Amino acid sequence: LKHGIIMYCWHCQEKLIWGGDHQEEDDEGNDLIVTNLSCSKCDAEVLVYLTIKNDMEEDNDLQKSTEEL
Repeated sequence: LKHGIIMYCWHCQEKLIWGGDHQEEDDEGNDLIVTNLSCSKCDAEVLVYLTIKNDMEEDNDLQKSTEEL
């Protein structure tokens, strides 16, 4: 999560509380960052999964987006 961005509970619209981040690996061997959030009002829990790209993948993505321009 970017600093200063507030996420709200899908069910009750209360601000979500950040519980922490940890690193995982998916079934295909990709590295992920998992952020856990919770709601103090309705006790909902939210997990956000973000794939961590290696430097070569990021370079390829940058090259593709530059070629599209």
